Amino acid sequence: MASGNKVDALEAKVKEIIKHSAELKRRTATLETRLRDADARVARQAADARRWEKERDWIRGRLKKILGELALIEGDGDKDEGGAR
Repeated sequence: MASGNKVDALEAKVKEIIKHSAELKRRTATLETRLRDADARVARQAADARRWEKERDWIRGRLKKILGELALIEGDGDKDEGGAR
């Protein structure tokens, strides 16, 4: 009977390990899904950041051009005012 108890105890441990293993597989699958989702979000955010940086650079260039044109206009206006005095 003693060996029967050992076999029963061993069987119970094996079932516990199998149950634990199944739980770990389920958690692993969940975490892998969450990781893939997070990776996809990071990739989208990186793409957005690159697009925003290009837009910012384009806007900065346009503003510099406009400010340069305004400076030329102001410079011409100063000459006209100075000559009229």
